[in-house]
Amino acid sequence: MTFSQALLERAQPMMDAIMANPFVKAIAAGQVPDEVLNYYVEQDEHYLKDYLQVTALTITKTDNVDDINNLLATAQFVQNESRAHQVMLEITGHPIENWRREPETKRYTDHMYASAYHGTYADAIAALLPCAWSYAVLGEQLVDQGANNADNPLKEWIELYAPQTNPDTPDYNVWRFEALDRAVASLNPTQLEHVAQTFLFSLEMEWRFWEAAWQQEHWQFEF
Repeated sequence: MTFSQALLERAQPMMDAIMANPFVKAIAAGQVPDEVLNYYVEQDEHYLKDYLQVTALTITKTDNVDDINNLLATAQFVQNESRAHQVMLEITGHPIENWRREPETKRYTDHMYASAYHGTYADAIAALLPCAWSYAVLGEQLVDQGANNADNPLKEWIELYAPQTNPDTPDYNVWRFEALDRAVASLNPTQLEHVAQTFLFSLEMEWRFWEAAWQQEHWQFEF
């Protein structure tokens, strides 16, 4: 069993929790409150900008040309996610107004920056990986459930992430896990566990990101 295969086994309960999150269930039903969509889009705009910055930092940690090209392709895909946000904002008719990172957004992006600045190449990849992987799993499972039916106003959003509705798009998650396995090949057990914890922390933050939007979590005080 590869490192990434073992890691995904450990990650499965977290992924199950993401699929069971009330926000994700509301997406499947096509009945997400406007204020939840607005919060999510505003915070995801922050997150994706930081994701691009961390991707750029990650590129500086490798001289593998294939990895560099795939990281650049990943960054391009993230830039195209603005369409996913437009789908949600077209439902609410609400412009993006909150340019402040809420607590869980800041916690998540701080973790990614720290992993890229102070960690190994493997740490940097591990911090980034759960975002793309969890959305692909989410999209795939929602399509399998038939959530992308014609009556769901979030049909296009779901299909943007589902692998089976994007057959011509390369599966970058395959490369990401292969790159992770290569990056950890020479690490000792302590270092391997650190990489695993980095991945699992980011996946925990994916769940918290959904939950924060559903619960409308904000800073307690203005500062």
